[in-house]
Amino acid sequence: MELTDLKIFLTVADEGNFSKGADQLGYVQSNVTNRIKKLESELGVTLFNRHPKGVSLSDRGLIFYEHAASINKRAEEAIAAVQEAENFGGKLAIGVVETLASNKFMNILSDFQKQHPNVSISLITGTSPKLLEMIQKYKLDAAFITGQTKSNSIEVEYTIQDVVSLITKRGLKPEQTPKTWAVFPEGCPFRKVLVEWLDSNGEKPTNFIEVTTLDTLLNCVKSGLASAVLPLSVINKTQEMKYNSTPLPEEYRLMETHLVRRKDIATNKALSSFIEKIKKNEL
Repeated sequence: MELTDLKIFLTVADEGNFSKGADQLGYVQSNVTNRIKKLESELGVTLFNRHPKGVSLSDRGLIFYEHAASINKRAEEAIAAVQEAENFGGKLAIGVVETLASNKFMNILSDFQKQHPNVSISLITGTSPKLLEMIQKYKLDAAFITGQTKSNSIEVEYTIQDVVSLITKRGLKPEQTPKTWAVFPEGCPFRKVLVEWLDSNGEKPTNFIEVTTLDTLLNCVKSGLASAVLPLSVINKTQEMKYNSTPLPEEYRLMETHLVRRKDIATNKALSSFIEKIKKNEL
């Protein structure tokens, strides 16, 4: 078994298809198929369930995936460790929930990049459950996750507390507040809080406008098309005159966002410096 075999296995598992996995790796499909068959033969188990439109991990494949991902990540970390110099470089993959992708965070990231120009940064946005899954699959070095992060494999490095508020267009009277709600996809903790808050008032939200970016969501609110439930921090000083904001009742008012990483992977210089930068600037 070689490290290349593990990379091929992980790529096919992520893509759910031999052909797509081969395209991702830049290999011919027959080579990928043969390497997977060889790996299954060496292990004496079936790693994939074959379907007409692709593949899915078998029960044994699911077990093997976590170990293979861990080994692959550790190999990358070993290479990075011996290559690190005083002006270190390498890759840094950070996950961010949309509500944190604010001007302040981007300014901190910009300062970090200026200090460490040899670090190649990948910034991935997504819902908290999706980012947490990527952390657990060793696809991210760290991520900002909103809400609970209970997991024995996760280390919390930094926590931000924010005030959850009802956000509407500036100047609207309470009776004019839109009953249409701009929300992020399922899995967003602020969407969950919205539903729970309305339910406590005997209301059932039926009209959602689902968006994937913070700018689009705020534009829905600014135009008067919809209301939203968001952390107050998403509205910076230059935007305050465009919105009304009212904190939710006490039981829904506070929400925490955590910077997390896997416990079983040691922090390299790039990640350690990034975490230190976040702590120093107090997001």
